[in-house]
Amino acid sequence: MRLPPLNSLKAFEATVRLGGFTSAADELGVSPAAVSMQVKKAEEFLGKTLFRRTHNSLLLTDAGRSYYPAIADALMGISTVTDQLLETEARSRIVISTIQSLAEIWVVPAVSRFRKHYPGTGIELRIEPDPVDLLRTQADIRITYESHLYPQHSSVPMFRDTAYPYCTRDFYNRYIAKGGIAAVPDNLLIHTDWGEQYASHPTWAGWFRAEGVAKTPDMRKGLRAGGAAVAFALAVQGTGIALVPKFLTDAKPDKDQFTFPARRGLPLPYDYFAITPRTDTATAAGQRERLVKKMLNELVPASP
Repeated sequence: MRLPPLNSLKAFEATVRLGGFTSAADELGVSPAAVSMQVKKAEEFLGKTLFRRTHNSLLLTDAGRSYYPAIADALMGISTVTDQLLETEARSRIVISTIQSLAEIWVVPAVSRFRKHYPGTGIELRIEPDPVDLLRTQADIRITYESHLYPQHSSVPMFRDTAYPYCTRDFYNRYIAKGGIAAVPDNLLIHTDWGEQYASHPTWAGWFRAEGVAKTPDMRKGLRAGGAAVAFALAVQGTGIALVPKFLTDAKPDKDQFTFPARRGLPLPYDYFAITPRTDTATAAGQRERLVKKMLNELVPASP
């Protein structure tokens, strides 16, 4: 049996999954230089170049693309079997990991509906950013935006949303009623930071272009919020006007105090997804797996 060193395979898999040596190093608890060295060991063993390295990025070669799926599946299988051997008793709870923006408005109601039917099933709800190692953290369901960070797992699209301008009625009367949104000063525009993984999300610059308005906001003067839920909360406080996904505003109980000052919205480019770890169905824990599927049914809207 010809096998490269295990550490070199772990370094290669983590580098591909997390998008670089630095992120892989953080997960593995070593330096980026050590990760790079381990990947080179794998390349020397194989006699193939796995990455094409540039000054600011890593790109998989054809050999790397061919090698990665098998390595990821193999390491996942080892991890799954190891977890099963180390567990002294079966877990009695379902672990849901979610991004912050969906936690309160989408996930919590789904958990409440599930608990009405299965009150004896424990639920652990974690709010954490991407990416999440679903196997290491023993998460049963990951709720997130887009699925590209979890190619080795199963994914189910939940919904795709559209972001609309959103503000309080008082803010509308003070800043928008006479001159439209274009009259809002740059320092009162709320910008959503969708994270370093995304570049095609809705922006105020894109919204003004779609409206045919010759305005490029100065983001340095505005408010920058770490996520759609935070941008929404700032707009609710009357701090400014934000581009807010409709699922957030639909859940607002006192809608009459707020307004959509324009009909145009910007569609989000990706769906929200429910991610579940791929497991060996022969070793799945029957009843518990059925409960996870029931929880998924609450999280994923039924098709019309």
